[in-house]
Amino acid sequence: MKNISMKVNPLYSDMDMSIQFHFEFSKGDCKVGEAMVSTYAMTNQVLYRKSQGGTSTSIEKCAVIDRFDVVTELGEASMKKLRYFLKVIGMKEVHCGYEMNRESVGN
Repeated sequence: MKNISMKVNPLYSDMDMSIQFHFEFSKGDCKVGEAMVSTYAMTNQVLYRKSQGGTSTSIEKCAVIDRFDVVTELGEASMKKLRYFLKVIGMKEVHCGYEMNRESVGN
């Protein structure tokens, strides 16, 4: 996974009021694939958390992988890197919004 680079380009969609991410995967100087992911609020419910610094709010979010097109032998490592990024930015759930034509990489 360390030998694959991932470039993230965030975009905002006015149409469906979501944040979309365009990912580019590279190995060395060669582009090996790309992906497109949309993020959405799961509910209109706001979560309030109390801590020593005060009260913070958050909305649970999920991600939908709209497109994932990566060279077959690097698909699994690229998907792991993508899912790790989505977890770090707070996506509670990740769904696939497409038929995967690559080797199975699991959810």
